[in-house]
Amino acid sequence: MSSELFTDDIHSDVSELNTSFDVFKYLRKTTERFGLHYFSVLVLPGDTTGSFTNHSIINNWPPDMIKAYDRLDLINLSPVISALKRQVTPVTWHVDDVLTTKISDVLASARDAFYKKGFVRGVNFPVHDSRSMRGSVGFAGDREPFENRELLELSMISIHIYDRLSQLTQHREADAPPLSDRELECLRWTAAGKTSSEISTILSLSEHTVNHYLISATKKLDAVNRTQAVAKSIRKGWI
Repeated sequence: MSSELFTDDIHSDVSELNTSFDVFKYLRKTTERFGLHYFSVLVLPGDTTGSFTNHSIINNWPPDMIKAYDRLDLINLSPVISALKRQVTPVTWHVDDVLTTKISDVLASARDAFYKKGFVRGVNFPVHDSRSMRGSVGFAGDREPFENRELLELSMISIHIYDRLSQLTQHREADAPPLSDRELECLRWTAAGKTSSEISTILSLSEHTVNHYLISATKKLDAVNRTQAVAKSIRKGWI
């Protein structure tokens, strides 16, 4: 599949992204341009603990797919994640090679669910930031294999995106918001268009608890509703 050149100056475009939500929109546009459906930016786990939810910086995966991924403990079992820890070159994959009986019959039985979501083939790029924090930027969909020039362009996008997210994180740390981590998480997912019900699934919380965090954040920011709370947080660069 051939794609038009996404940008003449990736570095310039990415440097103009001022919030995590800007990055989210940029990655969503990138996936669409390359005929893909999903993207994810992860901090690579350094051991055999954790989950996709805990290591995800930003993604557009459906809540039920995240829940299934974590239920199957794929962040610790996936050969893709394992390869990303060992190498510095892109890892291309097909779901048939990831969810196999070599790992377990349970994982192999999950293939149909991923096929239905269009999560069939993808590529993950190992990246790191100025603090040497290792991560992965991944793209997935149900299109035909990538051409070499597409992999090259996606690789450049991934490098700049991960670095930009790191810069935004450091900026947020310098100008810390008056909100808890959970309140910020709920606002981020609200900014991404998720409902309280969907956020509860993503974060493994009750819907009541999610609403409590959003109400608390709204009060702390002196906003009239969650929409204004999201807008204020985006302007501050907190989400």
